[in-house]
Amino acid sequence: MNTITIHIPCFNQLITIVSSLFLYLFITWIGFRNGKNQFPNEMNEIKKIWIKITFYFVFCLFLSYIGFLETFKFPPRMPLLSFSITLISLYMILRSPLYELIKYFGKENLVLFQVWRFIPESIIFINVFTGIQPSIMTFTGNNFDILVPISAPMIYLLFRYKFINANWILVWNVVALLGLIHTLSVGVLSAPYPFQLYDVYPSNAIVGYFPMTLIPLFFVPLAIISHVLGILLSIKNETTESK
Repeated sequence: MNTITIHIPCFNQLITIVSSLFLYLFITWIGFRNGKNQFPNEMNEIKKIWIKITFYFVFCLFLSYIGFLETFKFPPRMPLLSFSITLISLYMILRSPLYELIKYFGKENLVLFQVWRFIPESIIFINVFTGIQPSIMTFTGNNFDILVPISAPMIYLLFRYKFINANWILVWNVVALLGLIHTLSVGVLSAPYPFQLYDVYPSNAIVGYFPMTLIPLFFVPLAIISHVLGILLSIKNETTESK
């Protein structure tokens, strides 16, 4: 199957674009604010890396805007593009002062930050409610990612008040990452690729159409990178001062 015609309601488009833009600006603001206060000598390098990551993301988003991801044939463009954003962004972060900024931010704050996951879960739920995405992609189907933003504040508070140690944050991140991988697998296997496994109606083709491409191109890489960084900080047992 090559292309599918899909109509995305204006409200669904608006809430996806606005929430994505808000989240991006919030991350940029909180990162630059902490960077200026704690790493003033590294801010130019941090900004350069952030601009490079943003540029590649915008480039991929532009490809989706012109319909590059609307073709569901092999090789699967959407998963490969999403993976490239994740891998390239993570590589740039780990090899730059941006990683030091994230270490200062702290593994427990990375956990609390995951409350943003309510945003894509809400978007998917609205898509299902309006009949443009299969119910298998929500918490009523085969997606349990809603448990991540629900449990994040509890893990954060338990750690801050020393009821649990960094090992619990490590376990939480690993379990959440495995759950996310499961959800991503379901999403890809319910899309109309030649290897489609889940026979659902409608198929999950919506993630190949702008602006719903923000789900695999922005929300998914951000979630994976956050968990990977949380795992790395927990393994290394990095500590930060109270903000």
